[in-house]
Amino acid sequence: MGTTPPTRRRKILDSGTSLQISAAAVADSEDLLIEIFMCIPVKPLVRFKLVSQQWRSLISDPKFIVNHARRNPSLNALLLKSQSKEHPPLSIVPFEGYEIPRTPPLQFLNKPGIDILHSCKGFLCYSVVHDLLTSYYVCHSASGRSARIRVFDQESVKALRSVCVAFDPLKSVHYKVIFVRQMSGSQMNRLIKIEIYSSETRCWKSVKEILILPNNVEFENEGVYWNGAVYWYEDSRLEVLYFDLELECFKKLPTPQVSEGSPKMNLEYFGESCGRLHLITTRRSLRTQFTVYEMQRDKSDWIVKYQGDLNSMTLKYPKMVRGHIYRYYVYRPLCLIEGEKNEEPHLVIAIPGKVILYNLEDKGLKMLCDLLPAKSFCAHAISTNQFRTFQYMETLASI
Repeated sequence: MGTTPPTRRRKILDSGTSLQISAAAVADSEDLLIEIFMCIPVKPLVRFKLVSQQWRSLISDPKFIVNHARRNPSLNALLLKSQSKEHPPLSIVPFEGYEIPRTPPLQFLNKPGIDILHSCKGFLCYSVVHDLLTSYYVCHSASGRSARIRVFDQESVKALRSVCVAFDPLKSVHYKVIFVRQMSGSQMNRLIKIEIYSSETRCWKSVKEILILPNNVEFENEGVYWNGAVYWYEDSRLEVLYFDLELECFKKLPTPQVSEGSPKMNLEYFGESCGRLHLITTRRSLRTQFTVYEMQRDKSDWIVKYQGDLNSMTLKYPKMVRGHIYRYYVYRPLCLIEGEKNEEPHLVIAIPGKVILYNLEDKGLKMLCDLLPAKSFCAHAISTNQFRTFQYMETLASI
C-alpha cells in the first residue's frame, strides 16, 4: 500500500489546520455564534448548553431567548387529551417539519389523578389529586420538567373556577399563572378573587379588590391569553369576558354582529394564533358553513377574516356525515394556524379517526395524521367534546 505524497500530505494538514482555525474563529466570535444559534431549533440548543460554559451562557441569556422566539414563532404540535377513563392516553398531533421524540416527555400526564388545566406557548399547568389535597404544577412542555406552585384542600378546589397560564415568548422569558376563585355568590352576583403566580418573583399575589361578576358568568370555556389579558367566551351570555393583567380588572368585548332574523351563531373555536385572537362560528342550520372572526388589536371590534364551507370535504371523508333522517356533520376545529412569513393560513380539523389541514385560502385539504386510539376520537367523542386540545410549543424559557 503506497504512502501519501509529501505535497498532498501537506495540503491535507493545511486543510485540517484551516478548519481548526475557522472553528476557533467562530467559537471566539459571540456575535457569529448567536447568529448561528438563531437558526437552530430549541431541542438541539438545549443539548448545546452542555458543550461549554460560554455556549450555556449565550443560550440561557434572556435577550437571546426572546429573539430566538421571534425568529422561530411556529407552533410545533397539538396535545389531545381524552376525557374517557377507558382510553386516557395523551395523543400528539405534530405539524409539518416537527418530529415527535421517541420518548415523549409528557407521557407521565396519562397517570390516574392528573388533569391538564391549561397550556400557553410552551408551558402547561396540571393538577394532581392526593387524597384530601390537590397539588398544582407548571410543566415545561418540551422537557417535561415540572414545578409545584400550589396546594389546595377540597373546599378550595371546589371554589376554583378557572386556571390559566399567561406567557408571551416574544416579550419575556417569564410567565404567570392565574387562579380564578369564587368566594361566595347570590342569585344576582358572584364574588371573585384573582390570585396570580409569577415565575419572575416565584411568589403569589392577590388582586386587592374582590371582583363582582353577574351570577351567570360560568367560566365554562378555557381561558385564552392574548395581548396582556386572559379571555373567556361565555356561552350563556354570548359575550367575551377578559381580565386585564396590568389593570387587574374584568372587562367585556363586543361579540360579532349578525343580521336580524339570522340563525343563532354556534361557537366552534375560540383561541389565539401568531398574536391574533380568533373566534370561529357556524350557523346551527348550516353546520358546514363557517366564519372566522379576528379581534382588532385595540379590542374595538371583530372583523370577518375568512369564510368557508366544509361540505365538499365530506366527499373525501364521508365518515364526517351522520344521521339518516336528520343529516349532521361530525368535525371539530382544533386550531387555526397563521404564519408570520407569508405561510398560507390553515384550519386544523378533527374528524372521526383523522386530523385534516384545511387551507383557508385555496380550500385545499391535506391529511395531517391518524388519531389513535381510534375509540378516543370516534364520531361520538368528537361530537360530544370528549377530548381537550392544548397547544404544544418548544421554548428556551425555563420553569
